[in-house]
Amino acid sequence: MAIYYFAWVDETDSDFDIAFLREDEQVFAFELSQAEGEFAALTIDIRNPGVGLLNPSRKQWAWLSADFGDTSGGQPLCFGRLVGMPEDIIGKAVRLTFSARPADFTDRKGAAAEALKVAPYWDPVWVTPELVDDPDAVLESRSALWHIDRVSHAVTASDILEAEDGLIDLGDDVFRDSIELSFGSAPATRIDCEATVGWDQAAIGSYDLKPALLAAFVAAGTSAGGVISSFTGQGLMEDWPSPGTNIGGGWSFGQSAVTRLDGSVLPDDFETQIFSGTADFWGQRADWPCWKMLPTLIAKYEVSRTRREVVRFTLTSDAQAFIIDPEDSEALVVTLSSDLVGEAVDPGNALPIGSRRRRAYFPTARGRQSVDYLVAVCRARLRARARSVEIKDETRLVNGAGFSCRRAIRIEDQRLPGGSATGKIISYSLSMDGDSGEAVASFVIGCSVGKGNTISAATGTPVYVDDGYVETGWQRYEGASSAVVSDEVTVFDYSNVPPNDDGLDFDHLTQAQVLDAITVINGESEQRALIQAFHSSFSEVAAALDEAFTEVDLTLKPISKGPFETVYDITVSDLALPKTIDLEAA
Repeated sequence: MAIYYFAWVDETDSDFDIAFLREDEQVFAFELSQAEGEFAALTIDIRNPGVGLLNPSRKQWAWLSADFGDTSGGQPLCFGRLVGMPEDIIGKAVRLTFSARPADFTDRKGAAAEALKVAPYWDPVWVTPELVDDPDAVLESRSALWHIDRVSHAVTASDILEAEDGLIDLGDDVFRDSIELSFGSAPATRIDCEATVGWDQAAIGSYDLKPALLAAFVAAGTSAGGVISSFTGQGLMEDWPSPGTNIGGGWSFGQSAVTRLDGSVLPDDFETQIFSGTADFWGQRADWPCWKMLPTLIAKYEVSRTRREVVRFTLTSDAQAFIIDPEDSEALVVTLSSDLVGEAVDPGNALPIGSRRRRAYFPTARGRQSVDYLVAVCRARLRARARSVEIKDETRLVNGAGFSCRRAIRIEDQRLPGGSATGKIISYSLSMDGDSGEAVASFVIGCSVGKGNTISAATGTPVYVDDGYVETGWQRYEGASSAVVSDEVTVFDYSNVPPNDDGLDFDHLTQAQVLDAITVINGESEQRALIQAFHSSFSEVAAALDEAFTEVDLTLKPISKGPFETVYDITVSDLALPKTIDLEAA
């Protein structure tokens, strides 16, 4: 015969003590119930004390405990606070209602949520800024609900399929006539996901054009290394571009200058000419100076290019046959978008993309975390739909003293498929009627209709070189996959998908990506030949050189392009689901 105790206590008496095994009130009946995600509620009938129970001077918190006559001694059943006006206050008995809601519930929930902000179940890229501090946002990617312990008031997240606090094996210790089995909605067989990220690829930098310029002058006849040359050097220097001059296509000139090296009075290099064309200049000699100059020519860029990346996949659940044709079932859909990959939303105000100069996000290590989060969101929704069978039953109250929505129950009954079933507790109720002496623990459990398989990551086949020939990080593996949730779901490698853009990598710009063309017109070789082609007079040669002045024809490839969009159609494994009832049993 169980003995039930009721003790009025202070709010600070939250740790159960044997001193609370006392009867401050005579208990006639009670019902203690709790459902997933809710506070435990205690309704208790006691002898009417004839006082104002809600008087502020009275204690508002109470412990309900029981001694079931076993070796465990008294054990707590509920610690709660009186809520609402007592019922039947003018009768011999009064009905009180208590809630096992901790006074600091908001703080406890917030602390529990912070601890859950870990990959792959948390990614600020997909959480709008106004919801970052909302504790319920952390459950978006988890098949879980908040659980508030009716005794300790601990606030935790509890998965709807997994029993974090273990299994209660009742076997056949249940009331046979009370068992009820019901089928809910069919498990979802698949979920389609499409998610988009966007950012402005911002890049500021420069490219040294001097090597290409020197090569062009060498091709035009410059023989001295590291300099440029011209017989019309003064004009070339005067026309040299100034820093800041706009080129177009996202380019402008950065540092730009040219310095004469051969001396302004006595040049070091001349083209000598002996005139023979007319009597006035017959036999006269002319030395035409070839200027040697040291150039500086740097192109500067500052661009902002709009980028979008789309990732798409379908996740299929490995569930038991529940309907005739699973292919006819409508797929769930998840659609998300974000413009936060280029914003300081990561810890330490870091950018998820690392640098806005990047060409791609999803193939990066951080981008793969964002994909894993999407898979976790889809996993959570399929798992929520996998609990398609509910079983309701009753047992002795002593068996229910340890009931919790963090535990699972196993029962045996030959009328069940497979003769037994295990399920996570959805709700329970512990009740005692003093008049009849009936003490019952009723419960509802949810059973998962998965097949109980496991999914393992695949190492893949090396496709770059023979395996082991290069260090880790250089090799690529065809068909490789990585686990998102161990033994449940994996994502196949998609790192070989190139960005759909113009190929520019601002951290490794090449001359072929920058230069369209650079040509020296009327270089040293052509001007020397021109001088020797005229023999009449100084003015004739000078006029010819004025017409054949040295020019640099420079064309840069435009980089202010966009927008760019890259689509990643990735492959994920089936989602393995636990089998806690066998609907396919022989």
